[in-house]
Parts: sequence; structure tokens; C-alpha cells
Amino acid sequence: MNAEQFNARYPIGTPVIAYPGCRPEDDPNGERLVTRTRSRAEVLGGHTDVVWVDGHSACINLTHIDPFSATDNSPEARAARWVPSNPRPLCHYFRQKSDPAAYWCANCGWNEDMHADEARRLAIAEALKCLPASATR
Repeated sequence: MNAEQFNARYPIGTPVIAYPGCRPEDDPNGERLVTRTRSRAEVLGGHTDVVWVDGHSACINLTHIDPFSATDNSPEARAARWVPSNPRPLCHYFRQKSDPAAYWCANCGWNEDMHADEARRLAIAEALKCLPASATR
């Protein structure tokens, strides 16, 4: 996908997994960031399609960016979409906030449904490990 195609599909702020050095199929130990785009994609030096993401100072080649679809409801996709906004671990015991935010946990800020699903708990824990250090509170 080139920069023009990327910009047509994904606005600034799109949740992505970014691989700054190399993709996991090339190096399983490579860096992996669960983050968001912070710029429009552009062509760097007239030859490389890149985008900037939160938590990383350099641009990243679009071949090393995996956007998350808004319709993907897998635990992994949901965690990756929400973790940049709430970089706190999911607690084990849901404690309801007072209205109007009663659906959200007063302890950790995650919603009630996430507390009841071990797959979601593991997905959030994995996504937190990949969050840029600058995003943690």
C-alpha cells in the first residue's frame, strides 16, 4: 500500500501495531508497538512510503505498519485499540463507577465485559507489553 492509499483508508489516530526495526516474521524478537498514527503517510525521499506513530521518534515504513480494523472484535484487536488510551493493567475484580460511567471499572478503567473474559485479559496484558514507554502513566 502506498501513502496515498493508506491516507484514503486510515485517518490520523488509527490504531496500529508498528514494527520499527523489522517485522516479526523476519525477527521474532524485533520491537513491536501497539500505538496510533500521529501523521498522514507520506513519501520519504521520493521512494519510501512512511508514517509517524505515537511513542516512536522516527517514521516507519508502511510495510511495517498493521492497522486494526474497526470491525475486528477479537480480544487482540480490542486490546490493541484501547490500550493506548488506557495503559493500565486489567484488574481481577470489577468495581462499578457511579453513573454515568457505571460500565467502567473504578479500579482499572476497563469495561465490565473485559473482566469476565480470560482471553481479553491476556490480550490486554500482551498489548500493554508492546505499548511505547512514553505512553505509560
